[in-house]
Amino acid sequence: MRRTAPLALAGALALSALALGGCENTVYQRGFAATPGSVEKLEVGAQSREDVVRLIGSPSAVATFNPNIWYYISETQEYWAYTKPKVSSQTVIQVTFSEAGRIEAIKNYDLKDAQNIQMVQRITPTSGKELTILEQVLGNVGRFTGPKQQGGSNPGAPTSGSGT
Repeated sequence: MRRTAPLALAGALALSALALGGCENTVYQRGFAATPGSVEKLEVGAQSREDVVRLIGSPSAVATFNPNIWYYISETQEYWAYTKPKVSSQTVIQVTFSEAGRIEAIKNYDLKDAQNIQMVQRITPTSGKELTILEQVLGNVGRFTGPKQQGGSNPGAPTSGSGT
């Protein structure tokens, strides 16, 4: 009599090891990715907008009410297998320009400066009666009117207009 239980257990362990081997931590880099050392070359008062674009690239975003504030945003997300992605790092570089177009200030923000913003769940009330699905489907039954007759009693196709 052969014992197959240890072989079955060994096979199950081998399959689970193969399945878990494919589940490794996945890292995604999103947004702005500067070349190493390029951001450190930015100097307050020294460079213009064109110099900044040439050095580190175009901004990820420009402030809505002030075109003199540029943002460079990058984020790293990690997840394992089928879990929800988690933000592991986030960097925001804010470059403020003067009216003359030179760098006025450079600020760096990271994940500890981030704030969660709660969405407002408001519903705009509408006046009128709420209709059921059946009322919506059958609502126009019986309200159909035929084609409007213009002038004469013949509702046919229009003629050349002389009437004789």
